[in-house]
Amino acid sequence: MTRSPASGKLVVVPSNPVSSDAHGNVSRLLPEGQSSGKVVARWLPPGARLAMAFGTMSADLFESSASRSPEPAVLFYATGDDGAREQVERLIRTAGFEPVKAGGIEQSGRLEVGGDLHDLVVGPAKARSLIGEA
Repeated sequence: MTRSPASGKLVVVPSNPVSSDAHGNVSRLLPEGQSSGKVVARWLPPGARLAMAFGTMSADLFESSASRSPEPAVLFYATGDDGAREQVERLIRTAGFEPVKAGGIEQSGRLEVGGDLHDLVVGPAKARSLIGEA
């Protein structure tokens, strides 16, 4: 049995399943109830670690919110894998944000365009209240 090159590796999905037309109108590409996190999870071989992060803010918000002081801005992520959780939290902190887990990959739609946690710039206390950890 050959081991997959992705086995044990962290895969971070930053994508949003959207497209825009010539007028700048944005539309989802996936059916209601599907998220890019769930779709990518089906593509990965056994042993790959999966997290959805870094696509929760538009580029302008991401740049202007990094390394905020005195209270850091939160970057939400989703994963059901403890090893992925540790790795993605380290990446998020390195990028200048406080990581807050929104749930497992089944919650990744909340982070995408149109999701309730997309494009939010909030501190840790507000973030935890939004995901029910008040």
